[in-house]
Amino acid sequence: MGTLVVSLQDASPLRELRIGDPLDPSSYEVVYDSGETKAFLEVSREVFNAVDADTFVSVAQERDGQHVFVKLVDVARRVPVYVPEAEAKGASSRKKLLLYARRPTSDDHLLEKKTWEHADLAPRGPWTNYSVVPWLSLGRTQALILSDEHTLTQRLPRERIFEHLVLVVNCHEDRPDKSKYLAGAVEGRPPPAVMAHAVHKWFSHDKGVVEKNDAIQRAIWAALQRGTVAVHCLAGIHRAACIVAW
Repeated sequence: MGTLVVSLQDASPLRELRIGDPLDPSSYEVVYDSGETKAFLEVSREVFNAVDADTFVSVAQERDGQHVFVKLVDVARRVPVYVPEAEAKGASSRKKLLLYARRPTSDDHLLEKKTWEHADLAPRGPWTNYSVVPWLSLGRTQALILSDEHTLTQRLPRERIFEHLVLVVNCHEDRPDKSKYLAGAVEGRPPPAVMAHAVHKWFSHDKGVVEKNDAIQRAIWAALQRGTVAVHCLAGIHRAACIVAW
């Protein structure tokens, strides 16, 4: 299966959590800023000082793109079980209780070299998880953003790029509550438009899939002429990335 890596953002001196087998608590390791590595079971209390014990970590995905989670407190209790996306999202009523593991790739060093020239608008402060896609952005305030859902549901006065948000594309729900998008809520400006498609429900043999995606791409392009577009799913790394990469 390979090692999974979870970034522990803003949890210094903790840097990341590494997972060998999601159902084997002894395979979980914590990596510190210093590079030191310790078994999660030995330092779980220290981890829970920085990360809520009720946090769910995505460790896999179903074929339709939906996430499969484990709960960190269950790992600490040595009884981890797989939790489906709907259950994890429903149980996560407080903010920032969903984290996402990924497998390191040989291309990571290439991605790190990609930068956006207007980083003053996007400092990516604490508890934000988004990236500007520089090669698809048209200018300083015309950025294409890949984001998780949590980021877009916060008021982010320091992340000034969202002052220019004109369109949100939700890739994991068909009928979301549009009022939850606080990142683009700027006094005196209309809220961003919202397009929504549960992409994991699409199938290649379904009629209209190509037309649906074409409509999304056209809407993104038209909105970029006027401002910034944010494309998101739950984590912002699979369903949303699929739409952006189309």
